[in-house]
Amino acid sequence: MQEEYHLEQELSLLDPGEMRLRLDEFNDLILECPEGRRPVTAHRAFPLTAAGQFIVLKGADGSEIGLIRDIAALEEESRTILESDLERTYFAPVILQVNKLEENFHIPKWDVETDSGHRVFEVRSRRRDIRIMSGGRILLRDADGNRYEIPDYRKLDPVSRAFVETLI
Repeated sequence: MQEEYHLEQELSLLDPGEMRLRLDEFNDLILECPEGRRPVTAHRAFPLTAAGQFIVLKGADGSEIGLIRDIAALEEESRTILESDLERTYFAPVILQVNKLEENFHIPKWDVETDSGHRVFEVRSRRRDIRIMSGGRILLRDADGNRYEIPDYRKLDPVSRAFVETLI
């Protein structure tokens, strides 16, 4: 007879009641727990579908320390600090309008207005750097690794939508 599988046994789940997250003088994330105090980085295991759940904490050497199942279970100060840190890490300006879209040697050059101002950037690979999600959502990564988001390209103005549709 096959034993029941428990995923929790393979995961290093962190107990929200026994941990606190703080910022040091350089605004780096610090984990305080019964084992001590150490610098950490936070990463979303599922950044697109579960932004507030399954947050992986890694040590300075990149090794995994543990997993926070749901940030809502953290005490308020830790939750606020973690949400702010994740927002910085996963920052992606929202594209509101596409002014121009040109292609040189199959490399699209975008001239856009975002919620953070005017931007001009190139996208190296349509296949790797432009992600079409459900509901008309599009995620882009430029040649410098910066991320951009179009929440629903179908809601853009007609000219912007026409530019986007030439690439998807």
